[in-house]
Formats: sequence, structure tokens, C-alpha cells
Amino acid sequence: MEDTEDQKVSQRLERDKGTKSYEEGNSKKGSRVSLNSLRRRKYFLVSVGLLFITLLSIGTIALIYTKDDHRIQEGVTVSGLDVGNLSQDEAKMIIDKEVNSLLGQTIKLKVGSESPEVKLEDLGFTINSDLALQEAYDVGKKGSIYEKLVSKLSANSGIMINLSQKIDESKLRETLKGTFIKFNKPATDATFQITKENTMKISNEQVGQIIDYEALIKEIEGIDIHKLVPELQVQFKDQVPLITAAQLEDQKITGLLASYTTRFDPSQTARTENVRIASKALDMAIIKPGDTLSFNNVVGERTVEAGYKDAYIIVNGEFVPGLAGGICQVSTTLYNTGLLANLGVTQRSNHDLAISYAPLGQDATVAYPDLDLKFKNNSGGYLLVRTRTSNNSITIEMYGKVKPGQQVFIDNTIESVIPVVEQRLVDETMAHGASVLKQQGQPGYIVKSTRTVKVNGVIVNNEQLKQSRYQALPKIFSVGP
Repeated sequence: MEDTEDQKVSQRLERDKGTKSYEEGNSKKGSRVSLNSLRRRKYFLVSVGLLFITLLSIGTIALIYTKDDHRIQEGVTVSGLDVGNLSQDEAKMIIDKEVNSLLGQTIKLKVGSESPEVKLEDLGFTINSDLALQEAYDVGKKGSIYEKLVSKLSANSGIMINLSQKIDESKLRETLKGTFIKFNKPATDATFQITKENTMKISNEQVGQIIDYEALIKEIEGIDIHKLVPELQVQFKDQVPLITAAQLEDQKITGLLASYTTRFDPSQTARTENVRIASKALDMAIIKPGDTLSFNNVVGERTVEAGYKDAYIIVNGEFVPGLAGGICQVSTTLYNTGLLANLGVTQRSNHDLAISYAPLGQDATVAYPDLDLKFKNNSGGYLLVRTRTSNNSITIEMYGKVKPGQQVFIDNTIESVIPVVEQRLVDETMAHGASVLKQQGQPGYIVKSTRTVKVNGVIVNNEQLKQSRYQALPKIFSVGP
């Protein structure tokens, strides 16, 4: 039994000894693991530190390398000019000298046997040197540090900036026009003269030879100022006349279209003189096909300097003295001639009061500059206006392209009559009950006018003309009190 107890004690001692040895082994193993971890952390921190120092060094070097020294980067050229390591002002002097040299170059423009020399500057060439200079200066100075660094390193391999050229086309055209004006032989249009018989004598047109400016401008715009060609060949082109003899033949005056005559009282000398002056101004007026015949444009402003005199005119329904009185008889005569010539009426106004020298509905009043008489020349040919005055009459004729068999008729219908109003004005100087007629009144009218056109007796057009409305002129008596 004692042996048994001894055995148990011995076994326990052995177990305790083994446990202690295990714990000591684990303790040694843990110490080794901690040491390795510390070593790895140390290496990591050292590596990070070295990397930081390296990056900091590189950044510092890059910052120093890309610092703006206010000079153009080495290796930069402007159109072959070395501007590296120069300030902007220094580079500008070199570039401006080159620009002046380029623009001062001349080119020969050969035309026929002559070759005028013209400077590029006079041909409108310009060079934007400031833009090129700024672009050169900006190399290595714009953007992030990385972008500056890349730009500077690229400059080491060479960066070439070109001077850009432009052309002022208006100046180019002006120079070419002044240079070649003597070489042009412009086309001449067919012309005509009016004969004594009021017909047209036609002269032929001539084709012109002029510089082909568009082709020349295109060639000049293709010039490289850095590789200038010594000479350009100037080409000619035909210039076609605007008016040909064939056109005039088709539109020529062949005879009398219409004529109309009105009469006046020659004892009214001032009025008669006004009629003669306006009639003379209208004589020989020529209106092209499609153009407008304007009385005011042809006759012009009525002034004392032009010789016009005071005579009675109608103003606000009354006869009062006024400059150029009587001129409306000329416009009325022209109106009737134009109606009979079958021209298109585009502007016409009747008088306020009915007049005696033309039928109701067939008068035309004018006043410079707005109250006008206008016709559209729709005859298909040229129009010629001829006027003549006698002792007591004015006749206006229109010559043009006659349409055989054409007849024109004017018909007027009085639609209503405006009665005369009688007025009695007291005159204190007259005897009681006395009465004197001071103004003979006349009725007013509303008149409808129609123009009928026949060709070989057949009606081809029936046109309503503008209605005419005339005021009534009161009958006035002066009476005693």
C-alpha cells in the first residue's frame, strides 16, 4: 500500500515536470514570433520613410526645375528662329524683325507684258506674332507641376511654333483694283439715240476683257509667306454686257402709243409760264421696261430758283395763290396720256375741286415731294415722253413698243352730285339790302372711271380706276347789313 502511494506521488511529480517543460517551450516560441513581427514592422517603416524621402526629393527637384525663370524654355523655336533662354521682350525684337522681313517681301503679278511688284503687306497679309510669342513663353509654365515637367522635357527635344498668316480680303481687293484698273477693258452696253422721228437708233454692245479677280485672290490666299513664289500669272475673263442690241431690238420704240392735249388761258401769264417750265422738264424722259415713271422725280422740286411763279392753286377746297400754280395741268395731261397708253397706274389723286381742263375723273393733282403721279412701265418696251406747248395748249405724247390693233377707252360715270351751298357774308361797307355775288359756286361729284382695252375690236381688259371725289364749292354773296 505504501508502495502504491509512493507510485502516485512519483507519477504526479513527473506530470508537473512535463507541464513545466511545455510551458517553458511555449514561452520561448512566443518570444521568437514577437521578435519577427517587430522586425517586419521596422522594415516596412524604413521602406515607407525611404519612399517618402525619395518622393519628396523628386518633388523638390521637379518644383525647382519647373520654377518660372521668366524666360522662354531652351529648345523652343518660332518659325525657325531660336528664342530659347530669351525673355519675352528679347524674343519679341527677333520675331518682329522677322515679321517685317516676311511682310516686306514682294511678288510679281504678271499681266500681259507687264509685271507689277506688290508687297505682301499691301496685299493684306498679316502675321499674329504676339500669339506665337505667348505660345512660346507658355512652354513649361502652364498647368500642373507634372504638365510643366513634361512640357519642359519635350522642349529638350525641340518644340517648333509657327507664325500664322492671315489676309485682309478688303485690303487685298482694294490693292488689286488699284493695281490693275488700267488693264481692264470693261464691256460696253448696247445704246440707243432718239431720232427726230422719235424712234431708236441702236448701237451694238462690246464684250469686255477684265482681270479675273476671284481666281487671282484664290491664288494669293494660297501663298506661303515662308516659301514665297516669285511670280503669279494674272488671268483675264470676258465681261458680258448687261444690255445687248438684241434686247434693245426687242424693247425698242416703234411708234406713238398715245397723245393727249389740254388747253389753258394764256392771259394768265404766271400760270402759263409754270406750265411751260414743267412741260420742258418732262420732255425726253425715258423709262426702262419695268421701271416707274414718277412725275415728281422727273420734274423735280418746284422752286423760285427753277423759275416757277405764284398762281392760283387749290388748297383745302379753296383757290388761293401759291408757288407753281397750274403745274397740275401738266400732271393731268400726263395722266390721260398714260391711261391711253395702257400703263399701270400706281399713284394718282384727284383735285379737291372739279377742274375745267379735263373731264371729271381724269385729273391728277401733284405736290412735291409726296403727292405724286406714278405709272408702271408695263408696256414691254422703252417709253419716251415728248411734250410741246402752244400759245394756249399743252400736248404730251408717249412713244414705245406699239401693240398692233390696241385701242384704249376711258369712261366716266357720275354716281352722285353734291349740291352747292349758298353762303351770305355781311359787309358793313355795303348799303342795307344790297347783295353782290362774290363766288360762283359749283357742285361736287363722286365719279367712277373705267378703262377698257380692245385689241382688234375685242375687249381684252376692263379695269376700274380709282374713284374721284370732288367737294362742292359754295356760292358766296356779300350782303349789306
